[in-house]
Formats: sequence, C-alpha cells, structure tokens
Amino acid sequence: MNLPSSGITWKHYRNVTPTFDLTPVEKPDLSPFLIHMTGKNSLVNILKGENIPEGFELKDNNGFLKAIKPSFDGREANYNSEVVCFTESPIFALDFFRYRSFRRWSENQQYGIGFLKRDLIAHRNVRPVIYLDSQTNRELLQFCNNIISDRFTVTDKDGVVKDKKDLFNRIKPLLFPLLENTSFQGFMWEREWRCPDEGGMTFPHKTVRIICCPSRERDEIMEVLGAHAADVEIVESWREYDDVTNYLKRRQGETKSEVLNKISEIKDFAVLNDLKTQNERTLNTLEGYYDVFKETVNSLEGNNITGMIEEMKAKSKEIDSQIKTVLEERKKKEK
Repeated sequence: MNLPSSGITWKHYRNVTPTFDLTPVEKPDLSPFLIHMTGKNSLVNILKGENIPEGFELKDNNGFLKAIKPSFDGREANYNSEVVCFTESPIFALDFFRYRSFRRWSENQQYGIGFLKRDLIAHRNVRPVIYLDSQTNRELLQFCNNIISDRFTVTDKDGVVKDKKDLFNRIKPLLFPLLENTSFQGFMWEREWRCPDEGGMTFPHKTVRIICCPSRERDEIMEVLGAHAADVEIVESWREYDDVTNYLKRRQGETKSEVLNKISEIKDFAVLNDLKTQNERTLNTLEGYYDVFKETVNSLEGNNITGMIEEMKAKSKEIDSQIKTVLEERKKKEK
C-alpha cells in the first residue's frame, strides 16, 4: 500500500480516459470499438457497398452495412424495425459468439469490421440496446406500435394532443427482451448496439479501424481501402489483435513521447510533474492489466508487457531525478 508520504497519490492511479474510449487494458469488459460481425465472403461486398438497395447513392470511398430485422427464435412478433447491429464486446472475446449461437456458427461469423465507438455515436446515431424483462419489453413495444400507428394518442392534462411519434420511433428499434425465462436466458452476452436506420448505414472507409478477414481476402480488402488501408489493422483472427500495444500507442500520442526522450532538458517543474503523473497512470494501468491476465498471455506477450513496465518504471525514476534537480536549482536561486 502506498502511503501519502510515498509521493504516490490517487492522481497517479486515476483513469481519465473518456468512457467511450476505454480499452480492455483499462477495464477488461469494455472496448473502444463497435464491431459488426459477418461471414467470410461479406467483407469485400460491405466495403464496396455492393449490397446497397437500388435507388441509394453511395459516395466514393464509402461502404455500406445492410439493416435487418433482429430475430430471436421466432418471437419477433410486433417487431419490424430494421437495424444494423454491432457489439461492444472486447475483441479478445468475439470468438465466443460462434460457440453460443448456431446461426453465427453456420454462417461462419468469425470475421467483421470495427469502428471507433465514439465516431458511431456522434455521426451514425448508434446506440446501445435497451434490454428489458420480457413482459415489460412486450408491453412497451406494443405501446410504441400503438402510438406510431395512431391507435393511441398522447395528450396533456388539458386534453391537447402531443405528437410523440418521433420519440417512440427512436425508442422502438433499440428495444430487446431479456428472455429471462428461456433456457439460455437471452442475448445480453452480445453487448449489442444498433444503428436504428432501416435504410442501412453508409460509412467512409477512413472511419474503419479494424478488419478481421481470411488471409485470401486481405489483398483485395487493402485494394478497396486504398490510401485508408494504412490506418486499418487487418487481422486473420480476433485473437491476433494486440490490446496492449494499441493502448500504449494511444497513450504515447497523448503524452508526447518525444518529450519523454528529453527529460534532462526540461526545466519546468509543472511539465515534469505532469509527465510523471501521466507515466504513472499508464504504468499502474498496465501493471493492473498484467496482474489479471498474466496467466492467459503467452510468454512472448508476457515478456513484452513486463519489459514495458520496467521501461516505464525507469522513466519515472528519470523524471523524479530531474524534478529533484530542478527543485535544487530553484532553491539555489532563491538564496
């Protein structure tokens, strides 16, 4: 335990990452990505937009994801909203989908395309599914349908009709039952998000961040993406994706790694203190992740992580030494 006198405080452990950007390194059950799962022959079609409905225009360097009606064992009565589905499950957990759902297994849905969660929220109106117990979901779904079809109207206390169709049209596509009384207790494991646009979802190629595809499709996918391929991580299996390395890349961008290589030249105490705080946060996050997952990472990954941890500890010592030097120089000037 670090006592206050150790110089280590809560700010050295505090996580300041915005919620939609949190990675599995920081919180193992979250991901900064939303992934659309698909079969092995669909990715090129998606990127080329070949499945876009007639009459829709697709801009250059854009792809298209088709909207479908979610189904759950034939119990989709009264549910006719077409949506584009995503999952926020961490990437390392995506193989689970095929072992839980026969449909996903039979369609060989071990591949997919991923986007930054914050981008889809801001620009494509993608939202998390609203899971309700089955009875409440059924009643709310019926109520939505009645409002939308004008069988019900909403009035205020003075009897004035209020048009709430738009509100219920926005709620309805996000509803899904817990199916808590079924043998497998529903689909909350999907961690589903939806784009509630029945026309489907177009997307610029530059917004794609991850693609999981068979090796034989890689070259064609890179050709379709063109100049944007350099910004996309293409893997053959979800387990190839390296959460740790990508987390550290992001942190390096935030902490300006070139500055960390010139510690001895920094004379500003506030700058040094800020660098120390950022380095300690990253170090403590990485150590926490490794403590949880060290039994599951392979030896190469483990050596890589422990090496990074030692480097960051050394960097903290270097910053501490420079802080001490700066403070001593300040004291001399004050005499």
